[in-house]
Amino acid sequence: MTTLRTRSNRGKLVQTVGITGANGYVGSRIAADLEAAGFRVVALVREPRPDSSDRRYALDIDHADDLLSGLDILIQCAWDMRVSVWEDVKRINIDGSIRLIDAAIKADINRVIFISSMSAYEGCQSCYGRAKQAVESRLRTMSAAMVIRPGLIYGEQPGGIVGTLLGLAKKSPVLPMVGLGKFKLYTCHEQDLTKLVTYCCQLSEPTARTMDKEILAAEPTGREFRKIVSCLAGRKLVFVPVPWRLAWFGLRVLEFLGLYIGLKSDSLIGLVKSDPCPDFSSHQHLPFSFRPLVQQTTVSTS
Repeated sequence: MTTLRTRSNRGKLVQTVGITGANGYVGSRIAADLEAAGFRVVALVREPRPDSSDRRYALDIDHADDLLSGLDILIQCAWDMRVSVWEDVKRINIDGSIRLIDAAIKADINRVIFISSMSAYEGCQSCYGRAKQAVESRLRTMSAAMVIRPGLIYGEQPGGIVGTLLGLAKKSPVLPMVGLGKFKLYTCHEQDLTKLVTYCCQLSEPTARTMDKEILAAEPTGREFRKIVSCLAGRKLVFVPVPWRLAWFGLRVLEFLGLYIGLKSDSLIGLVKSDPCPDFSSHQHLPFSFRPLVQQTTVSTS
């Protein structure tokens, strides 16, 4: 049996935090910050890399009891972005996440932190947002669960659509843009997100229970998507408008052919149909604020 329980470090208790999806963009950054803060991090991934440490374990949800029983905190970051059909999204992401949460409850883990998304809101139209909502609903039955909804995440080497567009911007100042790109989004620097997760891990149990179930991790000043891209690119860009429905149809065709270009058709819906009235009242409980987006001097790519 694998033993991962809290251990002593020079007389100080060290909490053990398990992170699913620790090989991914968000998970890897959270893991690094938690280790720097003194937590013992256990990476729970589908396929451990050959050169990984002994604290990187292959997670089999059907046989997760041994690993989860040794954790004090579980952070659920894992999400398979490759699936696009709702039945697959439900089977892999929703059902898989809920089974993991149920196993965490059985293992009596002190706290479960779910990395959701601002795409998950009442009335959202994207499969991604609805799937995240479904997992959030299960977490609401737990007293020791916390939900973090990041906005559009950026940093030195961003992933997702931000990384894709900035990669194109590095090659050419002319970029395709979804519609006129005037839909409003909310940004979150990766360091602010990891700072929030670390803070949630450090909270005492009584204090954690007073936190809102859903914490929006984003700077509350919304900006047009085209302005966000221009700001991050750090150069003057020329956008070529592409009707979003036409772009969506083109992406669906590529997905049907088994091709992936860094942007999914469902992600496009999440961008265009974002939350019109996000509630940032959860920020009043936080001892820090999220940094505003500033003009970059270089183009970073993933």
